[in-house]
Amino acid sequence: MNLTSSEKKTIALIGAAVLLYGALIVGAAALWASRTTVDERPFAELSTSGKQFARAYPTVLCDYEKKHCDGDFLRVDPNRVTRFPVPIGQTLSIRLSDEVSGDPWSIIAQYVTPNGSQLLLKNFAPKTGTQILRLASTRTHVLINVQINLPAKLLVRDSDYELATRGLIAVNTIPEGEKALLDAYDKAATGKEPKQRQVDDVTEFTTLR
Repeated sequence: MNLTSSEKKTIALIGAAVLLYGALIVGAAALWASRTTVDERPFAELSTSGKQFARAYPTVLCDYEKKHCDGDFLRVDPNRVTRFPVPIGQTLSIRLSDEVSGDPWSIIAQYVTPNGSQLLLKNFAPKTGTQILRLASTRTHVLINVQINLPAKLLVRDSDYELATRGLIAVNTIPEGEKALLDAYDKAATGKEPKQRQVDDVTEFTTLR
């Protein structure tokens, strides 16, 4: 599988940003009390304002205790990354399936802009996964990747507040027919670290700046 420069960013995005759940751990404790296995494979429902629809399944998924995994977080198979192009000017809608909608979760949205790459990060409290999250893609902020992180019932080693990731859903949203624009933005991003910003209000995903 040959990957373009932008598509390689899909794989590089995984593990690139640290999301801290903090107080969300307390709210999740009761929900996780009886969950030790994965009974059904969770997914994210994807749609666009242009009426495209798809399901994105985990690129890697472990049980809540991370004792059994169906992949390797350090060597993600690019063939398991969901391809779902989001045209410029349209909005991506995301909703989690019932299997994980009660858990805390987080998202990383990657954009390319005239000034380089940008990552927008957001943590979500338990029982918010069934609410629809909308991510806009504009000519100055082109949505190219989305990563949804599903937390385990374990803390990262040597941390009191960072939950380990038990699963991730990676979605390549690079629009089709925009090669010249994307090449120009890729060139602008060369040699620069992506700018990261924690999102407080979900409306920031649709009022890009």
